[in-house]
Amino acid sequence: MHGADIVAALANGANFTWIGRAYLYGLMAGGRDGVDRTIEILNTQIYRTMKLLGVKSVSDLNPSHVRTINRFAK
Repeated sequence: MHGADIVAALANGANFTWIGRAYLYGLMAGGRDGVDRTIEILNTQIYRTMKLLGVKSVSDLNPSHVRTINRFAK
């Protein structure tokens, strides 16, 4: 999971997202400090993605900020 995935979910109307896998990777890699670092990384990625989209608030996100790519199209 990447911060951009969280932004995409919120833009599509989610009220929250799960970050369990990233949290667990951080926990396994560094305990509490690893979890803190994971949250810091996700926060930075979310901030960067929103800045690139020109959005100042999560409430400004909408589905037009998300592009769906069909990987299996011929």
